[in-house]
Amino acid sequence: MKNSLKQEFFKFSHQRIPLYGVIALFVLMLYSAVSKSGVSRGIVAQGFGAGQWVTIIMITIASTFMAMEYQNRTIMTLFYKSSHKAYIYTAKMLVIILYGLALMVLSFLITVIFKALFVGNRYQWTTSFKHSDLINALLMSLTGSFIYILFIVTLAFFLISWIKNNPAVVGIGLAIIFLGAAFSSVIMGNFPSLIPLLKWNPLNMIYVINQLMIPGYFSKISYLSTDQIIIANIAYMIIFSVFGYLIFKKRRV
Repeated sequence: MKNSLKQEFFKFSHQRIPLYGVIALFVLMLYSAVSKSGVSRGIVAQGFGAGQWVTIIMITIASTFMAMEYQNRTIMTLFYKSSHKAYIYTAKMLVIILYGLALMVLSFLITVIFKALFVGNRYQWTTSFKHSDLINALLMSLTGSFIYILFIVTLAFFLISWIKNNPAVVGIGLAIIFLGAAFSSVIMGNFPSLIPLLKWNPLNMIYVINQLMIPGYFSKISYLSTDQIIIANIAYMIIFSVFGYLIFKKRRV
């Protein structure tokens, strides 16, 4: 497992996609800062949209990182060097998750810089925001985003192993990110008697990004407590990881 991790870290760090992800994050956060008339406390608390932007970047990079092995036929070399496919699959996933964590740390630093540039001292980090303070709201938003990254990365690995089509996986991931929450709300609104069951659907999991920041409001939309939505995201991460590996293990090369 150690050798597989070293190999995947080396391979990932020598590709261009990590750099592209960093550049995309900076540009998208900058877009959030300048696209509206003024920067509000809410935009700062959301890290200039970092949660949404990072999940978009991660679904693309996670899927591409796995798909490239099959496109370049290097997957056969990996299987030759390691008899444990579980090590290969797990190492790749861990590398991408750690990259996602790095992006969250970077998004925090960019938020601090953008706040200083665009807001200055107008909002202090101790300024009240939704029954909390601004810095705590930002940290909770980024924490919720990282929890959702665990969901979206394992989903991407599962889908690319199953569908075997990178553009399709990216398209499905973007649809979930942009439309999933609205579609989930529509379903639960049309079938209120089934809410105790429907609230656990995977499209509902994206609310964790904002629910940690504003639990009182978003728990009424997701119908899940903060603890429940965290546990549900982790449960889906485990499910996607297990089924994704089982498909990866049996996939022909």
